[in-house]
Amino acid sequence: MRKIKIGDIIIGILLLALSFTPFFFLKTHKQASPTNEEIAVVKVNNKVVKKINLKQNTVWTYDKNGKRNVLEVRNKKIHMVEANCKDQVCVKEGWKSKPGQTIVCLPHKFLVEIKQNGHPANKKDFNHTLVNP
Repeated sequence: MRKIKIGDIIIGILLLALSFTPFFFLKTHKQASPTNEEIAVVKVNNKVVKKINLKQNTVWTYDKNGKRNVLEVRNKKIHMVEANCKDQVCVKEGWKSKPGQTIVCLPHKFLVEIKQNGHPANKKDFNHTLVNP
């Protein structure tokens, strides 16, 4: 049987450390990007009516044609505080903060989608069309 030498241990430690460098490089590169902020895009009848920066705590109300939806932004998260629709599914959905997550109020054809600001649309993006059943 062969004995493990000090050089073998050093090489093993170096290889282990090198295996983590892509992780640290990608993590610090993502944090350093100035355009890496989340926004909420609000659409009604598939038309953008508002873009909300999730860094700013705020309450925003959409009230037209008897359809009322109230959104609250707090601590880089957004949720539907109030809606005058019958089912209240949109209010029960809770807080959203990650790109790709949505809040939908079908009776009002109201959509909130979290996106990353400054990133071009990719092939996975698609146009949401909300219709009443």
